Amino acid sequence: MRRTVVKANQHRRYVYNNINIDYISGDFDVVIIGCGIAGIYAALHIDPDKKVALVNKGELNSGSSYYAQGGIAAVISKSDSYSLHIEDTLNAGAGLCDEEAVRVLVSEGPENIRALVDLNVPFDVNSEGELLITREGGHRQRRVVHCGGDATGKETTNRLWEIAKERGNIKFMFGTSLADIILNDNGEAAGVILKDNKSRFILDCANIILATGGIGQVYNYTTNPKGSVGDGISAAYRAGAVIESMEMVQFHPTTLLPHYETDRLFLISEAVRGEGGILRNRHSAAFMQGVHEMADLAPRDIVTRAIYRELLRTGDSCVFIDAGNMSGEFFAERFPTIYSECLKFNINVPVDFIPVRPAQHYHMGGIKTDLYGRTNIPGLYACGETASTGIHGANRLASNSVLECLVFGKRCADYINADFNKGTGVVRPQTGGLLNRTLDAYQIKGFSAEIKNIMTLYAGAIRKIDGLLYALERIGRIIDFLEGCDIYNHEEAELYNMAFTAKMVVESALDRKDNIGAHYVEE
Repeated sequence: MRRTVVKANQHRRYVYNNINIDYISGDFDVVIIGCGIAGIYAALHIDPDKKVALVNKGELNSGSSYYAQGGIAAVISKSDSYSLHIEDTLNAGAGLCDEEAVRVLVSEGPENIRALVDLNVPFDVNSEGELLITREGGHRQRRVVHCGGDATGKETTNRLWEIAKERGNIKFMFGTSLADIILNDNGEAAGVILKDNKSRFILDCANIILATGGIGQVYNYTTNPKGSVGDGISAAYRAGAVIESMEMVQFHPTTLLPHYETDRLFLISEAVRGEGGILRNRHSAAFMQGVHEMADLAPRDIVTRAIYRELLRTGDSCVFIDAGNMSGEFFAERFPTIYSECLKFNINVPVDFIPVRPAQHYHMGGIKTDLYGRTNIPGLYACGETASTGIHGANRLASNSVLECLVFGKRCADYINADFNKGTGVVRPQTGGLLNRTLDAYQIKGFSAEIKNIMTLYAGAIRKIDGLLYALERIGRIIDFLEGCDIYNHEEAELYNMAFTAKMVVESALDRKDNIGAHYVEE
């Protein structure tokens, strides 16, 4: 079964059409864009004699990794096996997985968990010091390790950050956004154009890793943090990287309903259902029974569509998670973050049901890479959510995402260490002159809101062909307008990237003719 591939870029080469560079630095051997788990873990595995720049558009806690609740899936228990984990991943991926990549992920998972243990990442353990493991949707075995109950991303990111800031070869650049990737005359990576709040500058570097996260903020409702609009994917697209499977957008079935007016929705981890929580409608009916053999622990795309159909049938705004099988003491200890967040809204779990509904959560597509994170552009690598390794296929299996960050972040670093490219010196980008049209704050806000509305209405978990065609036409008009604008600042660049990310999702959805996994077109 084929993966969709985005057509080559026919638009401007650089987001800033007229690039006035304040300075050029050749101080770094490796540049990593993104300070989530994938980016930091890759940095920690670069040889210490190489200077690394870790670039992040926000602060440390601004990425999706920081908010990951559930945990990390890996074969830990004696009752589990590689073959079972592989089979569960392939089943969730609905026939679109790269089986070789899945085998690499699963087989190298346990050693990376052991590496985190050796780095003193504070995993939850039992009284005998053994790792506690839980189960999530799509998994037939308990194989998900976790930290702080439901704070795995926060605890892991913080610990890796503590280690990285002690490394003399790693420099952090917070508040700095990626504009574009520079290539030399041979089509190889030669550097990046970056922008902070003071200047626009180039890092001359022939080894670049993109770990820029997801695309959730092109939708109205997402668990992704502000700024997740596909910057890395769009920059790679402009540079000529192969982009694939953009239509494969995963919607998490259960986000907390009171958060629906915020930028980033609060996730109710799948692990709540893994511990026995049951989805119910307002009449307390367990509506997942009979929908799938795994009922409440079916793959996410199936649960999400089942919830949407239940809401359409009943006219309700949400369904509920019933955690009544757990004691209050157990729930508060196992899910302290969820417990405290629910209490803010006077939801006393497990006595009260938790009101939930689906929202965009993860993106399976992105920059096509091989088993070492290499793109089709020599010297350019990608890992984590921004990459398309083929592991997740049409639907990501729960808690395989952080595992992918570890396994393929390390693989990017290992390849660079073994085949380090010294580069040929800085290449100045050749761009056009100033354009006549400018954007104001009102237009930026208006276009952003329009893209989010279009994507939410027409490119969500359930799609229709006429809706996708309308979305493509409307987004195309926005892009046509932006193409005539001179882009100066971060907000304008983010809007430009957002528009192209949305366009790639919609075009890929129209290109795919079969319903599979997260891509579902209703007649």
